[in-house]
Amino acid sequence: MDRLTSLPKVIILDDILTRLPYKDAARTSVLSKEWRDTWYSFPILSICSKDFFSMHDVLLKNPLRFSNQDMLIHYVTKRLLKLLDQGLAIKVFKLNMQCVDHKKMFYHVDLWMKMVSENGVQELELRLPLPTAYVAKGCTIDQEYDLPLCVIEAKSLTKLVLRGKIRFHQAFLNHSIKLFSVRMLRLCEVLFSHEGIVENLISHCPLIEHLTINDCYIYNPLSVPCPVRSLFLHGLEKLKEADVRGIQGVYIDAPNLENLCYCPLDVYAPFKLNLDSFTNLRCLRLFFLEGSIITDKWFVELFHKFHFLESLSLLCCSMSVKINILSAHSNAWSYQYSALT
Repeated sequence: MDRLTSLPKVIILDDILTRLPYKDAARTSVLSKEWRDTWYSFPILSICSKDFFSMHDVLLKNPLRFSNQDMLIHYVTKRLLKLLDQGLAIKVFKLNMQCVDHKKMFYHVDLWMKMVSENGVQELELRLPLPTAYVAKGCTIDQEYDLPLCVIEAKSLTKLVLRGKIRFHQAFLNHSIKLFSVRMLRLCEVLFSHEGIVENLISHCPLIEHLTINDCYIYNPLSVPCPVRSLFLHGLEKLKEADVRGIQGVYIDAPNLENLCYCPLDVYAPFKLNLDSFTNLRCLRLFFLEGSIITDKWFVELFHKFHFLESLSLLCCSMSVKINILSAHSNAWSYQYSALT
């Protein structure tokens, strides 16, 4: 007990906050001035616009949504400035912005990205989804956010999650990328001005262990965005798990990959998926659009590639009800097979 009481109070309070759900931790700020100061010095920030105003406010054009948006901006900026003034590193910064005036918000998001990137952020999650209901109401806003270059200069980052209409502009193709510590990278519904940016970004993450690329697009201001058609990644020695969806041709050189999930873009077009380098693969999940046909020959040949495969899932495909599999490594097979026949 003496050892516990000898610890600085701020360390004890911070430890208590880390053990609470984020919303409960936020509520401690009303308990006392000491708890409020501790909360504003807490290095984990998880901000969601839904906590300040709802989709209902936007669709009904509630005038309060603008004051609530200003409140959100003030709150986030104050929290970040407090940490910077105290010289405290920001461990986690999560920002989920929905139903907001994007043109107004993006200036502040740029500022926040700069503040966290230069202050040792370890985990960064930026989600800028645009709900379908918002588009259906005929709202005309610029929903595409140009990611600032400072994000890929954050050497401290270990986890980077980007979801929504976040755009990598042309400058990312040749800019110095310093994501040397990133172990988890998730890119969902992200826009790239050039297909080479995707591969350039990932190739500069030498320690990456978990990779997700889902439904990303190539952006051209003169035409409609088109899906990323191919992905070629080399030398990912540390990669253990990959989830790739919406890309027709995939080549990944990752000898230590253990878990792979893949879904092609077009069910009616040939897809290319290189599996030869995955000698340690243990879990394979292949998702197809309904009506895809998997031949018995393709299925049987798949088994002979992987000596350590333990789980295999095939979803939304048509194939034989019964397939005989012969393998010299029968003690290693323990399959979970699911398919629509």
